[in-house]
Amino acid sequence: MEGTDRFTTRNGEVAAKVIDGEAILINLATGMYYSMGDVGGTVWSLIENNSNVEEIIANVAAGYKVEHGRARADVEALLSELLEENLIVVSPSSDTDNAVTAVAASEATSEYAKPSLKKFGDMAEMFALDPPLPGLARGQEASSA
Repeated sequence: MEGTDRFTTRNGEVAAKVIDGEAILINLATGMYYSMGDVGGTVWSLIENNSNVEEIIANVAAGYKVEHGRARADVEALLSELLEENLIVVSPSSDTDNAVTAVAASEATSEYAKPSLKKFGDMAEMFALDPPLPGLARGQEASSA
């Protein structure tokens, strides 16, 4: 994984929403659903904003009480897991800079918890037949402050 790699959500196959900092994801093709806590919600929002790996790491390190090296290892592991679950794809190269400005390190007030992807399959068959969240269009990007 390169620091300049950008990722994008699998539009049309993944429905996602960030609610109170937590990302809720549903793979509409498989019916599996996932959740990621506060740090994972931040990472997901940055993916939706087409941030590259370095920008995501910098934002996590600046926004939470965590050392840059640990943020790097944890973010890269989470991105790998999101790729393995087919929730994101590597975005085509782009000359446009959609960088999200990093939070100043002095503003880091949130406690850090290693971002993790929790996977749930207990309702996979039902979700595959009748996708939930009727107000959330397939692939719609949504987040909350």
